[in-house]
Parts: sequence; C-alpha cells; structure tokens
Amino acid sequence: MHAQGARGGFQAQLVEQLLTDRIVERLRAAQGVLGLLRGYEAARLEAACARALYFACPFYGAVKRILKSGLDQAPLLLPIAPEQPYADKARFARDAHALFGPDTTH
Repeated sequence: MHAQGARGGFQAQLVEQLLTDRIVERLRAAQGVLGLLRGYEAARLEAACARALYFACPFYGAVKRILKSGLDQAPLLLPIAPEQPYADKARFARDAHALFGPDTTH
C-alpha cells in the first residue's frame, strides 16, 4: 500500500512507516495524519511530520500535539538526519572474514 494522500516527503515517510507496522492497526492513524490537512497548511504538516520522525515518534497523536503547540514552526536545533553509528549492524559483532580471514594469525 502506498501513501497516496501524502503530499510532502516527510508526510509520505511517516505514513509509510505507520503502514509497515501492523497495517490494520495503523491504517486509522495514517488516515488521521493525512486528515490533519483539513485544519493545517501542508507546509506545517510537513514540518510536524519531520519533527516526529526526527524524534522517532511517528504517531498521529505526536503529530497532532506538535501542530497544536506550534512546535512545527520552531527550528530543530539538531540536524534533521541523526547519525546512527551502528545502523543495522551489531556493535560488537564481526563477520567470519574479519575473525578468520587470511591475515589473522592464530
């Protein structure tokens, strides 16, 4: 399923993230986020979605609170894309080549 109603990049990213997590349970939340366009400008919703994604809180309630409190209009003091030093790798794990490669001496 694609987030067809989302207009901005962060809106689409937030809705996509909602829909990939137990799609039936998150469908209403995704619809609710897009429904916020009835009461707020698209630019404000986009900024609110960016802030929610930055703080790893991609939920309808979070986006609604961000908009209601006006935090979408406040600049983020941190970069939009936080670094994740370990990404999808375990911190202390090494592959077999690193452990038993030709350069290792046992």
